[in-house]
Amino acid sequence: MWQWNRKNTDPFYEDLCNTYFHRIFLYCRRLIKGQEQLSDFAEECTQSTFLEARKQISTLKNHPNVEGWLYTTARNLINNSYRNMYIKKRREVSIDDKITGALPELDNKLEELFAATLDPDEISAQILRKLKQSEYDLYLDYYKGRLSVPELSQKYDISATAMTTRIYRLKRKIKEIVRAYFAENEI
Repeated sequence: MWQWNRKNTDPFYEDLCNTYFHRIFLYCRRLIKGQEQLSDFAEECTQSTFLEARKQISTLKNHPNVEGWLYTTARNLINNSYRNMYIKKRREVSIDDKITGALPELDNKLEELFAATLDPDEISAQILRKLKQSEYDLYLDYYKGRLSVPELSQKYDISATAMTTRIYRLKRKIKEIVRAYFAENEI
């Protein structure tokens, strides 16, 4: 792992940081389109850009367009982060948009009370038992095995479009089962 030591800091790298850090930060902020909830995200990507520059310092010293390299690296880091957020969000199943928006506002005591009275593993098991075997297998492959749509379509020997439809229907069915479970048990 790379260790930073101020005594061994390359003057080229110091100059690089002093000259471009603020510009790259502003560029990252523009790329996140001013979304305030992602302001830490822009700073993190800026720092990652300069960490990558530090790792590639010997190459950068001879690079014909250092500034372009920094901007390209920052853009790629932002795009990769967006892609990862999108993939994560795609795999999440929202029970109810109103509930999902309110969850972060719950305090720790309510969370402790909820955890003490309900066994999430048991609830999950009860909900998953209501799926057909083929649906359960798809659930395991997509959510637990984290297989991509192309991998799943190859495994199940169907088109990617058909697989996307199956995943959508599975998400919808799980939501319906969850709503019914909580309505039945008045939770």
